[in-house]
Amino acid sequence: MKDFEPPGSLLCYWGDLKKHPKCAHGPALLFGREYNGEVNKFYACSACRDRKLCSFHLEHGKEPTKYQKQTWEQEKKKNLPSYNHQKLFIQYNQLLGENPAKRAYCHTCARLFSISDKHKHDEHEIIENLSDHQMSNPSEFLKPLENSRKEAQYLFSKKAVTDIINLLTDLKAESVLCIGAPRIHEFITQNLGSKMSSLLLDIDGRFHNFFGPLNYCWYNLFNHHFFQEDSEDVFKEFLTQNKGKNMYLVCDPPFGGRVEPISQTMKTISDLHKKLNKITDGKNELKIFFIFPYFMESVMREKSNPPNIGGGLKDLKMTDYKVAYDNHPLFVSKVNNQQQGSQVRIFTNVPLNFIKLPESDGYKYCKRCDKWVSAENKHCKICHSCTSKDGRRYRHCKACERCVKPTWQHCKKCDRCALPNHKCGQKPKIGNCYKCKEIGHTEKECAAVQLEKSKAVSKKRKGKTENSDSPAKKQKIEALDSTSETKNNKSKPIKKKSKKLNSPEKDNNKVKKVPSDAKQNKNKNVNVLESSVVNSNDSKETKKTVKISGGASNKEQQLVKISKKLSKVKKAVLSENSEDAKENTKKKKKNESKKKKIVKS
Repeated sequence: MKDFEPPGSLLCYWGDLKKHPKCAHGPALLFGREYNGEVNKFYACSACRDRKLCSFHLEHGKEPTKYQKQTWEQEKKKNLPSYNHQKLFIQYNQLLGENPAKRAYCHTCARLFSISDKHKHDEHEIIENLSDHQMSNPSEFLKPLENSRKEAQYLFSKKAVTDIINLLTDLKAESVLCIGAPRIHEFITQNLGSKMSSLLLDIDGRFHNFFGPLNYCWYNLFNHHFFQEDSEDVFKEFLTQNKGKNMYLVCDPPFGGRVEPISQTMKTISDLHKKLNKITDGKNELKIFFIFPYFMESVMREKSNPPNIGGGLKDLKMTDYKVAYDNHPLFVSKVNNQQQGSQVRIFTNVPLNFIKLPESDGYKYCKRCDKWVSAENKHCKICHSCTSKDGRRYRHCKACERCVKPTWQHCKKCDRCALPNHKCGQKPKIGNCYKCKEIGHTEKECAAVQLEKSKAVSKKRKGKTENSDSPAKKQKIEALDSTSETKNNKSKPIKKKSKKLNSPEKDNNKVKKVPSDAKQNKNKNVNVLESSVVNSNDSKETKKTVKISGGASNKEQQLVKISKKLSKVKKAVLSENSEDAKENTKKKKKNESKKKKIVKS
């Protein structure tokens, strides 16, 4: 029978953990159970998600009673084992110098011991004859802690370990902080001790028997709590190695844990790394390899951080690498074509084009996305991305305007893609939207977000229209209009004269030259000048309108000057023509008088 779970969505809050009440596993977390519009806040254990494993529970705003304090103290002594780390490490080195036949480990007591003390472990489950390799790699013979409500310990396969190590060496990692990743720590300490250093942080206390105080810290990821007093100093010293340069964090958390406290811990460690090493640039910041299932990507992005707070898990990007495990039936490597491979991926803050995935496993480089992707991941030209997530080739749905899983079909009633046998009208259970605080949808589907986007688009459009009506653009438009009008009204002779008429002296000289040329075509010149004067008058009227609307441009002022000069030229030509006519009449009279005299004679 499953444990009873109260109705309503469960919320988890960030906060100052130093001010929170403590249980055996360190500072408790603040939760909130939302039901019928009300939120009941309470403190509960950060490590155990089952009241049977840790019964700590305190309502927010209330002081614990004496009885509660006593029960919590009793549980701490009963459930939390005590380890003398230094003494256990000395014993480990002594046994390492002995013959392997004299080494033994008790799974019941979780202790490493000499075979001479075997009588103390009667009817216990023990393993004898431990080799040097087993002593250096205890994760290979220790029984995994598989309580899904607490540790949920799953271990990387050998292939996954070598691939992750290759990624770290390619990225020139010098220091690696392993949180819940004992096999990465074991490989580094045994094979890369001269090139790379490692520190293991893990809630599994059994590692006290095999790793020294400088290589292992008993640690709770969900509240950044160190169980031993000296462990936090060891942790801080490790962060300052080589001034924090080329330092990486590899975290393999329980997949059933809340992402909010993990994200706060990741941000706390990253900020502490910057603070201790006085790092201001992004090049030397702490690089993170976070191991998590691909289907938790949206949860990490939307739920891990409070609004307007970056860092932690929110900013991590997902790679296509499939992390395989030894002791998990689902998270295994691909065996045949029917299987999709492991559902677990690496999330990182390292640029994805630096993460070179093994080509021997079919991974390829996509030039358009500028990253390494899996063999089945095909680039979608419409989405402009390699869209596959789960190990299958996705297909594009035009109605949804995105790529979907190959087994999904578009449902017209639900207006979304889903499995063919889904129930229409039913959506998957989702917690609160961080944008509007309502239940049943994510930030992508939030109406408030869509309103903000539409408002932003309308503002941009308004800004464009306002910019189009700016005075600079107005002047350009007016200048273009005026030039187009003058082009239509001007004639070629006017263009020649307008170019030559620059000074009054030159104008007078050219006026004198006009009569000699105009004697042959006087009437034509007069007509041309009359038309130019008319055009100049029209241009004056247009300039008046331009001045009313916002002032004439420089070109229009030049046209006004030209029209004035043309009117002067017309007057001069007309006056000269009248003088020529008078002279002609005089000559005619003289000729007639001469003819009369000749006739008389």
